[in-house]
Amino acid sequence: MKTLAQAEKRGRPDIVHFAMLEALGSPLNKEKLLQFYVHTLNDYVIRVNPETRLPRNYNRFVSLVEQLFEFGKVPPKSSETPLLALRQQTLTHLMTEIQPSYTLGLSRLGKPATLEASVSRLATEKKPAVFLGGFPSGHFSEATYKLVNEVVHIDRETLETWTVTSRLIYEFERALSLPEKRL
Repeated sequence: MKTLAQAEKRGRPDIVHFAMLEALGSPLNKEKLLQFYVHTLNDYVIRVNPETRLPRNYNRFVSLVEQLFEFGKVPPKSSETPLLALRQQTLTHLMTEIQPSYTLGLSRLGKPATLEASVSRLATEKKPAVFLGGFPSGHFSEATYKLVNEVVHIDRETLETWTVTSRLIYEFERALSLPEKRL
């Protein structure tokens, strides 16, 4: 990996696996208020059906992703909406398709802000989007930074992607009063 271009952003699908487990298992997702996408370094987009139940076992997850890249969807022969669908697509084209009303980027290079304050801004939007880095180290590309309205960092230290995913989703659920609504 070290000899490849952008090596710092390669070789850690476990990071994406953990983040996806966090997101898909959340009450926000169970209420169908979350749409999750994975954009890869080589400009593939994985569309994740909110009803997807990912394998908890990492090796089974890797097999699922291999199947996805081989057939373009999982399950490969189903006529129903796929659980995972793969398409060659730039992040710019994905954002044009989604058309978010406001996009927040979470990066150590952003201005300091509490997650609560950042999420309260998102909660007022009709169709917000959030960018989280799912790579081992490094930062978003300049092209990615151009797609966001605001970039913030939420802690003085670098936090793991799955930790930020959990905290972000929970703060958003709180902003929507979802914990109380689900009781």
